[in-house]
Order: sequence, then C-alpha cells, then structure tokens
Amino acid sequence: MIRNAYITIIASPELSEMRLEELDGYRGLLVEDLSLARKKNRGGLVLLEKTYMDEFLWFIPEESISYE
Repeated sequence: MIRNAYITIIASPELSEMRLEELDGYRGLLVEDLSLARKKNRGGLVLLEKTYMDEFLWFIPEESISYE
C-alpha cells in the first residue's frame, strides 16, 4: 500500500461485511498502512475528504482501495 496517496473507495465484499458500502465512491488520503504482518483484515486508515457519520478517519480494507 502507498502511504500519503489519494485513493477512491470502491465496493468490495469486505466493505459490505463491515456495513460500510455507503463509502463507495468517497475519496481520501491513505495515512497509515495497517496490512504489514497481517494475514487477515488487511487495509489502511484513510482520511476522507468529507465526513461519514461525523468522522473523517476510517479503516478501509485493501480490496476497497483504488489509487488515483
């Protein structure tokens, strides 16, 4: 994963499993890679351009990250 890169969140089964499918299409900045040394729950912390449920910082699964 590329830190400090702008991303777009895309639909994935993992995102739906977390019940965050409404984030599909949101843009943000990948601020922390949380996939190192993990076999499950690979992803990163994304700082969104606009809030979702009054929060800017969200864990997004690796499969839902599309680099711009």
